[in-house]
Amino acid sequence: MAAPAQPIEVTRLLLHAQDPDPGVRGQAEQQIQYFQEQNYSGFLGSLAYELANAEKPPESRRLAGIVLKNNLDAKDDARKAALVSRWETVEASLRASIRGALLQALSMEPQEVRGTVALALAKVAAIELPRRDWPDLIPALLANMSASPPSHGVRQATLQALGYICEEMGSLKDDVLSPEQINMVLTAVVSGMRPEEPSADTRLAAVTALQNAIEFADHNFGNESERNYIMQVVCQGTVASDVRIRVQSFACLHEIAANYYARLPPYMQEVFNLSVKAIKEDEEDVALQAVEFWSTLCDYELELEEEGEAAEETNHNFIKAVTPHLVPVLLEQLVKQEEGQEQDESTWNLAMSAGTCLGLVARVAGNDVVSVVMPFVTTNIAKSGSPEDWRWREASTFAFGSIMEGPSAVGLVQLVQQAMPFLLQAMKDPHPYVRDTTAWTIGRAFEFLHDTGNPDLPALVGQDTLPGIVQVRRAAPTAFRPAPSPAAPAPPHPPAATFAAFFAPETRGQGAPARVAWTS
Repeated sequence: MAAPAQPIEVTRLLLHAQDPDPGVRGQAEQQIQYFQEQNYSGFLGSLAYELANAEKPPESRRLAGIVLKNNLDAKDDARKAALVSRWETVEASLRASIRGALLQALSMEPQEVRGTVALALAKVAAIELPRRDWPDLIPALLANMSASPPSHGVRQATLQALGYICEEMGSLKDDVLSPEQINMVLTAVVSGMRPEEPSADTRLAAVTALQNAIEFADHNFGNESERNYIMQVVCQGTVASDVRIRVQSFACLHEIAANYYARLPPYMQEVFNLSVKAIKEDEEDVALQAVEFWSTLCDYELELEEEGEAAEETNHNFIKAVTPHLVPVLLEQLVKQEEGQEQDESTWNLAMSAGTCLGLVARVAGNDVVSVVMPFVTTNIAKSGSPEDWRWREASTFAFGSIMEGPSAVGLVQLVQQAMPFLLQAMKDPHPYVRDTTAWTIGRAFEFLHDTGNPDLPALVGQDTLPGIVQVRRAAPTAFRPAPSPAAPAPPHPPAATFAAFFAPETRGQGAPARVAWTS
């Protein structure tokens, strides 16, 4: 592109803005801020010129893309609206030059600059496409995908751009891309996902782009042959040699589940096989996404149950069907705790993910989950053959607490009565995780079983267990809400509801056991 009429020499500023010397860096940042305010159009034009100039240093070109992107978008809605309005004041000819520079830069080395260009390009597209001001954008990107001979770097950057554009379009209220454009975009994206694609980076960019484009694929998922092909390449991605592709392919699957639940029945057996194998055998990042697929389905079917007859879709009861087979796999993952995880609220591991999923399965499958979980509980709740057996005690106690919500409360009362002596004894366990999870489980029992109407329920807090339960409350005060101030002296056998309030878990993540902080 030609240099803008009033160019600004931004190369030096952009390089100095990355200088390790805070004085040099601060002065450059001030000058950049000045030009943004005083010569906005010239500044944006110079950034675009920098991006599309192969003779400029990659470091300055990459930062030019970031600064350009940040001048078009913001997290704050008011700030974003102001930036869009300011962009609209730029002369149409200069805006066209900037658009052309972005398309040109997308095809230029090095790859790290292309990635930044893809981001900036999508931000411009989010403004220009709704105004019908960039009609040649999609054709130009599709031409990159079909160019011969193919350039893997250009294809990768183009797929990244398509993915970002779809992500931007998803946040808009109105349909911006026509059905024909969406179909062409999906065709290009899926072509990059094939196992035959020689570049793993390109294939990864394609899977990521599809994940962002899924919500626009109504027509394609309504066509059986197209749907079959999309599902085929996504499933093939879950067993790709590159772990990044496997992770993203499973993420794509739960996006499909959330958007096209009604279309899933023909594919569930294959997805089940792939996900279980990943959970049991693959790297943790892949296993996490495989578990998340089932958590997504649980959430969806819970919504359908809540809607009842008003639901617009048929509940296929996928979760109830897989409960006998999926739950044992989840239980195996509960013993993979990481010591010290309670110290870091950002920790998310397979044991936590499986625990979350187990609780969701219990809510969906109800009584069906009890017979699958209880053998694991009874076998391991008192296991003590080696120092590492605390993992089994904690996992089985957590599993027991997880099924307190969902199954029939009346049916659980007897199990809780039988387990209470073991749980009270477990409050003396040498490992803190076991003690914390035991306190949480006792609290769950009172939280969800206090309103069953079962006359035997008060026996849970009879004279033989009352002292131990009170001790639990004292030993783990942060795991439960403070008891309400009594209005009158407590009766000899307090009603179960009183103990439910006494033991009800706190808000999520506050004072809960290491794994429960994420699942309660």
